[in-house]
Amino acid sequence: MCSAARARAMQKILFSLLFALAAPLAWAGEERPIRLSEVPAPVIQGLKQLLPKSILLSANTEQEAGQLVYEVQGKLEDGRKFEFDALADGEVEEIELEFKQSMVPGAVLKAIEKKLPGFRPSYIEASHSASMKVIAYEFVGQLNGVQVDLEVSPDGRQIVLADS
Repeated sequence: MCSAARARAMQKILFSLLFALAAPLAWAGEERPIRLSEVPAPVIQGLKQLLPKSILLSANTEQEAGQLVYEVQGKLEDGRKFEFDALADGEVEEIELEFKQSMVPGAVLKAIEKKLPGFRPSYIEASHSASMKVIAYEFVGQLNGVQVDLEVSPDGRQIVLADS
């Protein structure tokens, strides 16, 4: 093989390697819509076990920490929104349920009022573990005319302004 042909072959190999390495990085963190029929059966089975009367509306995948996560969105029987995140084998990563303000513990609401007087939530969701234990509350609302996103621990002791 002549040196020009060898150089072209080497360029092709290098380009293929660069593409193979860079493609997952470009895809990381980006949601990719998929059909509900593309969601693996263990994910749907786990969702239906934890949220039996839910209505499934849409799905997507997202790369998180090097793993492909299936995210299924829907509504509960009472109309509240949810997102169910799991790995292909059905291992639950997180379950996010829309909450009404009346469902949030009073200690959490008092802690927010103390730290951020005048904050008015417009949307609340509770993040749950696979055991359906609340691991955090997420609030979106207004404070002095500015939209604010908060992440709050289940006991209200930690309140963090999230990236809006």
